[in-house]
Amino acid sequence: MSRSRSLHLALAVAFVLALPGAASAENRKHHISLNFGYQKFLSDDLKPIVDLGGGPTQLDFTNAGVATLAYRFSLRPNLDLTLDARAAASMDEVGGIDVTLSNSYFGPGIRLVGQGEGARPFVQASFFLVSEEIEFEYQDVTVTADESGVGFGVFAGVDIRASNLISIPIQGEFVYAKPEDDVTGIGASVGITFNFGQLD
Repeated sequence: MSRSRSLHLALAVAFVLALPGAASAENRKHHISLNFGYQKFLSDDLKPIVDLGGGPTQLDFTNAGVATLAYRFSLRPNLDLTLDARAAASMDEVGGIDVTLSNSYFGPGIRLVGQGEGARPFVQASFFLVSEEIEFEYQDVTVTADESGVGFGVFAGVDIRASNLISIPIQGEFVYAKPEDDVTGIGASVGITFNFGQLD
């Protein structure tokens, strides 16, 4: 074999080994994640002023806790289809009445996954059906109202491999939605992912 041909073969092998997910021993087909985090809503819609007879009071629902249950199916080592179910909730109180604002998001998305040994960066875009619900609770009386709409989310972060079956996702989040109020927000979350099923 000529020296030039050997060099071309070596370069071709190096290129294949450098492709995302070439080390397929750690790749899995199915991924189930549970994440917890914080979301900051950006709109003044969630700082309403109410007056129950004792003077105007400003409520603040712009700080929320977030939980996400997500499933991903790997089409390729660097490409996943996703299905996310998210919930965000924040609470305040006025005149002895507990007020809770909750938002739920459900929908599909696509995730692009980068190459890495112990940590794999990713970026994800998702489309959501969104529900906004406000609940007023006073003693034993509860009143709720809700609205629905659509939205989208963009997520970026890193998936840190703890073992061949478990990884730790850390991500930043941007979600846009306006079912009734503008519930666009930014946030961050961390969780645990279970990876199983060998990717062919």
